[in-house]
Amino acid sequence: MNFIDHYSFDLPSELIALDPLPSRDGCKLMVVDRKTQRFYHHRFYELPLFISKEDLLVLNNSKVIPAFFQSADEKTTFLFVESLDPLHWKVMASPGKHLKMGSIIPIKCPTQNPKSYISARISSKLQSTYYILEFDEEPKLEWFGLPPLPPYIRKLRKKKNRVEIEQKDREYYQTVFAQHPGSIAAPTAGLHFSKEMLEQFSTAFITLHVGPGTFRPLSTEQLATGRLEAEYYSIDSSLKEKYKPGRRIVAVGTTVVRVLETIKNLEPQQGWTDLFIFPPFTFKRTNALITNFHLPKSSLFLLTCAFAGTELLKKAYAEAIQKSYRFYSYGDAMLII
Repeated sequence: MNFIDHYSFDLPSELIALDPLPSRDGCKLMVVDRKTQRFYHHRFYELPLFISKEDLLVLNNSKVIPAFFQSADEKTTFLFVESLDPLHWKVMASPGKHLKMGSIIPIKCPTQNPKSYISARISSKLQSTYYILEFDEEPKLEWFGLPPLPPYIRKLRKKKNRVEIEQKDREYYQTVFAQHPGSIAAPTAGLHFSKEMLEQFSTAFITLHVGPGTFRPLSTEQLATGRLEAEYYSIDSSLKEKYKPGRRIVAVGTTVVRVLETIKNLEPQQGWTDLFIFPPFTFKRTNALITNFHLPKSSLFLLTCAFAGTELLKKAYAEAIQKSYRFYSYGDAMLII
């Protein structure tokens, strides 16, 4: 068995959550206690039983942009990754093998009119599945784009003869505290918080714009170098102001962990992190972690294994499967203390 195969598990497809719950904080919460090696089963609204106002809850306030597009013939999907200038976007295309340099791609505009479209020219191909699209006028994502739901949700919905992206996803695939636009996937651990629930905790915010580095399958090169695709982060003064030595830091999501473990101090700052956390890893600042149930062999699962301990986390996942927890982006939550 090679390294990455050690972080695999089998998940029944019916446990993949295709829809959010009506109540954000009504999902299941599995509490994993590293000291006692025991698991406790609760609901997310019971989080104050384990996290007090003496703790500091650190959340990612990046806002998901409507980055998902389809070609007019629905044969190709595009994920708008980065704006290079007002007329040029770096995108991920799937499938992209049939795309030719210089060709014009009509792109659907479902939020305006089901039959309308905008045109983009394939100006260049980058490594892997990345392309540069050139527009005649600046594309307004808030008019033309859709929430960038993970492919596994879209595919399973389609298999059930459902609309792949629904109106409710515009609200639910976004945290209630989202502030700074830039992510192409939601920091999903934060989806469970309602505004009322947040008021029960002492909070601080960082910003990490979730990019392909968070969700793309791990490559052989990344496993060899121990680095992910870099993602931009920024920290304002609230983190240093609210942190007191000895105070327990509870990271809400793996994106927050990567920032906390990247920075050298808590001063306001900005930069890029390509930190790939996998076992074994010594955590400097993260004392507890709220996270979702992740895909096997993913960087997110490896990070969680590094924090909880691989064998303990595997046992926790086995119990979650046995007790029918909901998995992945719209799924249930885990608190590791």
